[in-house]
Amino acid sequence: MSVAPATDGTGQARAPEPTAADLALPQVVTELPGPASRAWFERLDPHLTGANSDHELIPFVEARKTGYLIEDVDGNTFADHMSAWGSSPFGPTPPDVREAMTTAWDRHGMQISGWVANVPAFDLVEKLVEIAPTPRLTRVEYSVTGTLAVEAAVKLMRESSGRPLVITFGGQYHGESTYLTAGTSSDLSNVTSQRAQYVAGVVTVPYPNRYRSPFTPGPGPFDDTAVLDYLENYVLVQQIHPGQVAGVIVEPVLGEGGVHVPSQAFWNRLGALASRWGWLICLDEVQTCMGRCGEMFAMQRWSGIDPDLILLGKAFSAGGQAIAAVLGTDEVMAGTELHLGSTYGFTPAACAAATAGIERIQRGGVLENVRELERIFLEEMAPELADVEQVGQVRAAGGLAAIEFVKDRDTIRPAPRFQVAVHRAALERGVLGITQRGKWHMRLQPALTMPPAVFRDSCARIVDAVHAVAAEPPVERGTLLESVAEEVR
Repeated sequence: MSVAPATDGTGQARAPEPTAADLALPQVVTELPGPASRAWFERLDPHLTGANSDHELIPFVEARKTGYLIEDVDGNTFADHMSAWGSSPFGPTPPDVREAMTTAWDRHGMQISGWVANVPAFDLVEKLVEIAPTPRLTRVEYSVTGTLAVEAAVKLMRESSGRPLVITFGGQYHGESTYLTAGTSSDLSNVTSQRAQYVAGVVTVPYPNRYRSPFTPGPGPFDDTAVLDYLENYVLVQQIHPGQVAGVIVEPVLGEGGVHVPSQAFWNRLGALASRWGWLICLDEVQTCMGRCGEMFAMQRWSGIDPDLILLGKAFSAGGQAIAAVLGTDEVMAGTELHLGSTYGFTPAACAAATAGIERIQRGGVLENVRELERIFLEEMAPELADVEQVGQVRAAGGLAAIEFVKDRDTIRPAPRFQVAVHRAALERGVLGITQRGKWHMRLQPALTMPPAVFRDSCARIVDAVHAVAAEPPVERGTLLESVAEEVR
């Protein structure tokens, strides 16, 4: 049987996938931090805030990025699985995106698109309406960061509905404003600290989680619609009236909280609740849009989701300049009297870069590559960790991936110290993932275009790091609360 050759999205035959031997791979040649990085830290730390002078988790100073590698000032290289927290989706800004951005900058310079209409901004609006995942999403609000996009969405939902309350799900991340850090349940998404904010009008319920239930001890699988039982039978009966709720903000895939993927049943029931009580549904796709989860929008992994608002950010920039947006319906956005814009929202150069990034995905090859990365993580790497007692679960949704670490698989008591130790061991092996103190999952967020051979090599290095830490596991502190409180103090 003959098989047609794979193409690159332009009709041209795609070259065979390179092997690890064909590609530059990470190499760590000094201790971490190396002497040059240490000198930078010692010189500049006295001038930085506490958070920016904490280098234990990322113990190097970047000198340059080349493709999928970060090189530090000591000559060490690391496979980049942070991707600027998802805002550099193609690695360093690709030539077509850079050219579009530079051309727009040369023609327009800095411009406030919310006041002075311009071609790059209007081109991007047309492109967003073209790719919108449902035909109801026909309106675009300009923004510059995910934080401001979420703030705009809350204002739009309240204005449109005339209702005061917004429901969020614990462990989500909605930015750094005072209001929305309250909407995430804490400033670290799924663990508490003494820096969390509290405001009126935000009601938080647990995120759907099939591995770990807030209602039942031990490991799943659990029915993740139980969180909607809690919402419907307790919160809406004893705490708030459903007629007070303007809408629901939900991440289609939980990002900062550990890459949890809700079931189709969850979405069906949430949609039914929203329809019954007149709630608006806002999908926070700041971290999951533009191919991150293997579809243009993560919501396209399921059927029947009909949002009123979608929030875009991070990968939306295509690695260009800061940009975000609210994509919504006529019913919510056409008649708004709110002023939601920003001086830097939808600058011409940022719009041109974002449009070029979308067109790059539309040409083909990117989403297919992301799905292959997911397959490698779940089908090739996960079995290599099956014998490690401290590996609770391995999860992925396209180019969002996580390993959840536990003290043991029976109690599934979270193991934040083990997680940090694995992160450090992976760094020493040349792999930069995403970690935070107090959390018990290590996340990977590679470039959407990372060669599968490089991703496979990184997975092998992570497996080696996990086994090394498991051979001499760190001691977790007391109770879970004591452990988390100690790590994030």
